[in-house]
Amino acid sequence: MYEHIILGVDIGGSHITAALVDVKYGILVPGSTNRAKVDSKGSPSHIIESWCKVIAKTSRSAAHSGRIAIAMPGPFDYDKGISYMKGLDKYDALYGMNVKVLMLAELGQQIKEIHFINDAGCFLQGELAHGKASAYEKVMGFTLGTGFGSAKVMDGKATDAEYWQYPFMGSICENFFSSRWFIAKYAEYSGLNAPNVKQLIETAEAGSPMLQLFDEFSMNFGTFLCRIYKKERFDCIVLGGNISNAWTLFLPQLHYYLDVRSVSVPVYISAQGESAALIGAACSI
Repeated sequence: MYEHIILGVDIGGSHITAALVDVKYGILVPGSTNRAKVDSKGSPSHIIESWCKVIAKTSRSAAHSGRIAIAMPGPFDYDKGISYMKGLDKYDALYGMNVKVLMLAELGQQIKEIHFINDAGCFLQGELAHGKASAYEKVMGFTLGTGFGSAKVMDGKATDAEYWQYPFMGSICENFFSSRWFIAKYAEYSGLNAPNVKQLIETAEAGSPMLQLFDEFSMNFGTFLCRIYKKERFDCIVLGGNISNAWTLFLPQLHYYLDVRSVSVPVYISAQGESAALIGAACSI
């Protein structure tokens, strides 16, 4: 009776969000959304318990199919449920562990099955179904947060583009387009430590000289997008993740860097936020 109600989960580098999704209509079930912070540098038991506590609370909010769809960052074996995240400032303690088995054991018989899907792919799938990206055929999606996620559309389906590990400026993209880069650069330029990107954004929005940080980010991101445009030839770009919420600080400059390189494609900021990943994950199974 409730097969169309899937428990969608979005796992980020510092939080987890869960909600029941009605996949018939692509909407969240009212009153089912729960969110909590997670210490991604904690022990395996702490991480699993933190995740499952939020999932269990959502599970109890209304009747559902007993199936869970989790938008999970990579690298991760999505079929087997094994984490391979290491050296990315999140979930190192889970490296090589079968997360699916651990979560099923923690959740008990209330859950029948768990599916893992790439988080950027889920985000873009949700945007394709209900966002402005639905008007385009070749779409690239990027999540800017604790990590750097990427996805592209192939035959109407969003798949992981794996640009987090793309070589860039002597390193990889993950080290330039994530919160880690912002915090490190802020310390370098100001001599001060920012506990998180949220505080850094608030400081910049107040007129701080650290606006140059977002100028540099725009130039780097524009350079990267122009490089991959030659390969992907995308029609539009969709940005999500917590850093994208500060779009007023970097989007005008990003448009400029793209235009001067003759990459005239629209760049949209996700209008659905976390809901896109939750809906995309649930609809993927």
